[in-house]
Amino acid sequence: MDITLYEMGTSRSLRCRWTLKETGLEYKSIDDRSLLRSNELKKIHPLGKMPAALIDGRPLFESSAICDYIADQAKEVNLIAKTGTWSRALHNQWVLFNFTELEAWLWSTAVNSFVLPEDERIPDCIPQNAKMFKKGASSIDQYLANNDYFVENRFTVTDIIIGYTLNWARRMELVKDYKSINLYLERLFLREHCELPR
Repeated sequence: MDITLYEMGTSRSLRCRWTLKETGLEYKSIDDRSLLRSNELKKIHPLGKMPAALIDGRPLFESSAICDYIADQAKEVNLIAKTGTWSRALHNQWVLFNFTELEAWLWSTAVNSFVLPEDERIPDCIPQNAKMFKKGASSIDQYLANNDYFVENRFTVTDIIIGYTLNWARRMELVKDYKSINLYLERLFLREHCELPR
């Protein structure tokens, strides 16, 4: 399999890099911020964003789509539940919950803190973003109080995807009061191929 990953440091592309390292699949990395919104990258991602990948010459974008596909190709590593199983449905459930109830609020805060030009930002939304994030985080913390991981109580690509978001929140100091989330992150940090920044 021929894999080229367009990535950018500790952005969401980190998920893809971590997944590739866990599977042991060989890949080519292109880590070049200057490619953002370029015509070259728009051939893979319609908005010219990263992560994006060329896999056997075919374009694929969005970190979870890339991670899921890569994990499915390395069946011997057992990094993702089989398609059509209840465990795969749980993977989809938690990943979608992560994006809608956690990551969306973090991204809105980032957009209105430093991504957009100052005159386009709406900083008044930031306290509300934190409040909404914490509603989702409380549910995650309760789940992790009784489970070491999200699916089949073992490390899977689900943890790579959600762990990235929770670590982003930790760096924003939004999960200080969530004991189970912090213990979970410590478990992830101990993994040999963990790419999460401390």
